[in-house]
Amino acid sequence: MWNRIKALVWKEFLQLRRDRLTLAFTLGMPLMQLVIFGLAINYDVKHMPAAVLDESQSQESRSFVDGLVATQYFDVKVVVRSEAELRVALDHGKAQVGVWFPPDYARQIRSGKTGEVMILVDGSSPTTASSAMATAQGVGQLRNTQLLYDRMGFGGAAKPIMPVEVRVRPWYNPDLRSPTFIVPGLVGVILSMTCIMFASNAIVREKERGTLDQVLVTPVTPVELFAGKVIPVIAMAYVQMTVMFGTAHLFFKVPVAGSIPLLYLMAAFFIIPMLGIGIRISTLADNQGQSAQMSMLTILPFVFLSGYIFPRESMPTIFYLIGELMPLTHFIIIIRAIVLRGVGLEAFWPELLKLLALTVLIWVLALRSMKRAEA
Repeated sequence: MWNRIKALVWKEFLQLRRDRLTLAFTLGMPLMQLVIFGLAINYDVKHMPAAVLDESQSQESRSFVDGLVATQYFDVKVVVRSEAELRVALDHGKAQVGVWFPPDYARQIRSGKTGEVMILVDGSSPTTASSAMATAQGVGQLRNTQLLYDRMGFGGAAKPIMPVEVRVRPWYNPDLRSPTFIVPGLVGVILSMTCIMFASNAIVREKERGTLDQVLVTPVTPVELFAGKVIPVIAMAYVQMTVMFGTAHLFFKVPVAGSIPLLYLMAAFFIIPMLGIGIRISTLADNQGQSAQMSMLTILPFVFLSGYIFPRESMPTIFYLIGELMPLTHFIIIIRAIVLRGVGLEAFWPELLKLLALTVLIWVLALRSMKRAEA
């Protein structure tokens, strides 16, 4: 039995070596995706182009603008002279944020009243808009505190003790770097694509070439045939995982805080159900074109509903429940727990149990599909 499986595995590796395009896809595409997505997907919205309409032309207005620029979230790209020019700058995309000081801004502050400044934000990008509004409000609060100190006569003297001090310390990703959050989930997404697409093509390719019947008339059993097809994909998945984490550590400085052996062990519990999905697709598809289309239709919901990009807690209930049926959802929780928080099995064993349950369900469906295909 093992000799027959070994022969099939060797046959798959020989085919992979001869197919240079597939070999390049196996190693090159994950690296390309890791680098592109790791750099492009960035939640740190900084250096937003801003347009300033300063009708006050005062030290107070310039100080406020300096405070905005000092946060590194705003870059003053345009200085306009009228409301119409400010609107044009926002309409034409020259600026994402408009800062408008009315003529009496400084006079109101100096007389002890409230000086109003208007922040206009391009809301077509909610993430950018939220970041801009929160930063502008923070700068405004800091400016308020400084002005209140001055009005109370604490200009050069000892300042009063604040009744409340909020100290924020982010754990696990102290610099709040997007790649540290994105890359572990991206590894799960790329492994999903590898397992589903390669496993789904394994049987379909034999069908198209007419070699499946020839293999089945040999002493090789269906179980041995699928083992011979699946083992090379598992090996490729682990090679990809090693290359991606090595690149992420060297290129993006993403640390692995937890146990690497545990990480590789948990990857096996994820790879197996993903291979089951690929095998089921291979038994349903008649050619490689159908297999590729069905694989993409399967992978896309995984990306958007697994919590890789969007938080699942904010999703409607129906989509949250659909996400629970996806192995990638639970693997992302596990991989982020190990890589970012450095915890062990005691922290994510419920997700492991869900993965095991999904593995049983997926492989039951895959084996039934295989039996129908043989009939």
